[in-house]
Amino acid sequence: MKKIGYYLLNIFAAILFFASFWALDTYGNFSGDELFFHFLVPLGGISLQSFTNLATRVFLPGIAAGILITVLILEFISKKRLLINILLALIIVIFAFNNIHIFTYISNQIKTTTIIEDNYVETKDVNISFPDKKQNLIYIFLESMENTYTDKKNGGIKKTNLIPNLTKLAKENINFSNTNKLGGALSLNGTAWTAAAMVGQTSGLPLKINTSSNGIIDLYNFFPNTKTLGDILEENGYSNYLILGSDSNYGCRKHYFSQHGNYQIYDLNVAIKNKEMTQDDIVWWGYDDEDLYQKAKKQLLEIAKKDEPFNYTMLTVDTHFEDGYLDENCSNKYKDKYSNVISCADSKINDFINWIKEQKFYENTTIIIVGDHLSMDTDYFDNINNYERTTYNVIINSKKETKNTTNRQFSSLDMFPTTLAALGATIEGDKLALGTNLYSDKQTLIEEKGYDYVFKELNKRSSYYNNNVLSYK
Repeated sequence: MKKIGYYLLNIFAAILFFASFWALDTYGNFSGDELFFHFLVPLGGISLQSFTNLATRVFLPGIAAGILITVLILEFISKKRLLINILLALIIVIFAFNNIHIFTYISNQIKTTTIIEDNYVETKDVNISFPDKKQNLIYIFLESMENTYTDKKNGGIKKTNLIPNLTKLAKENINFSNTNKLGGALSLNGTAWTAAAMVGQTSGLPLKINTSSNGIIDLYNFFPNTKTLGDILEENGYSNYLILGSDSNYGCRKHYFSQHGNYQIYDLNVAIKNKEMTQDDIVWWGYDDEDLYQKAKKQLLEIAKKDEPFNYTMLTVDTHFEDGYLDENCSNKYKDKYSNVISCADSKINDFINWIKEQKFYENTTIIIVGDHLSMDTDYFDNINNYERTTYNVIINSKKETKNTTNRQFSSLDMFPTTLAALGATIEGDKLALGTNLYSDKQTLIEEKGYDYVFKELNKRSSYYNNNVLSYK
């Protein structure tokens, strides 16, 4: 039995060691909030590829290394064997934790910040008025879509523009940029993964973990004190819809959107329940973007027949890490798979937008296309030097105009009030939560305080956020 203890200890330490490298390689410079969020919430809907990746890169080598270490210790060490083994395992665990910045995260949680309470504008207290004739909204989250994919002359880093259609849309419509070329939002902690990005862009708040509590999220009371985009639109007569090709339970997306705006959610589970597909039809995370767009077209035509404004929110998935999903309709004109996936995504979204423009409801519809967060496919971004990566955005058929679109310093949190303004709504003070209406002459939080300061402070623990935004069991 004592030998079994050696094996278990070393296997555990070795798995942590390999897991830390896998996490860095897969997710890049992720935050502790992201790590603990995915650890604490349901993992329903995670792809088979991710489990396979974990098995081949973490568990199998971890088990093998743990067994090898144990055999060597039992064979060649006779004195103080247990003490030496414990110290060795401890060193390995400390290295792994340091590798994924756990100690930095703990250090930040010891520190407190007042940045949220000092700058937070309570949405419930703000007067928001809509025009008599309300504008429909189609809000499209493009998975991992960033401006890096365009060529250098347009603001990216590529020799060949991988997203020529999205570039053209941005130039012909409203694109808020951090430069005088194609650009976008800067990444902040609590907005850098899909669920957090969707929450941030529709609430103006980052998604963080409350380390001062027991850390278990109350899924049935998600952001209970927060008034979001969905809540505001529902109050003003809109019907809210969310369509995505994966399982909406993953990352608590179903809980958030069903509780804030009563979204009718159409995901992988609904498609199977409606017998539009079977378990055998599942590819990668669920159904691919080709199917997503086809389903969206049918739904939009039905929704548009109703005598009420609508908010139709979509989330694509083909460009998700690692290397994306390349369907049979995509070309292979580039040497690497991910470039082909990105290029194909650009073509598909362009075809979809062109289809919308041909429909009767387009005249009264504003389309917003955004990257949810920066890509986590870290290998794809080697040797980019000091280039500042930003998420893509464009607003088509906006009800408001502005010339103040370039050389802006902003985050995805600013999309919350900006979206309402694009629909023609008037926002008292032009600020909601931590977001600023980019159509206005008001400075964003980043423009006022500086990006480095905001990034640093949002990594710290906020008692105000924990007590007034989050709800835990």
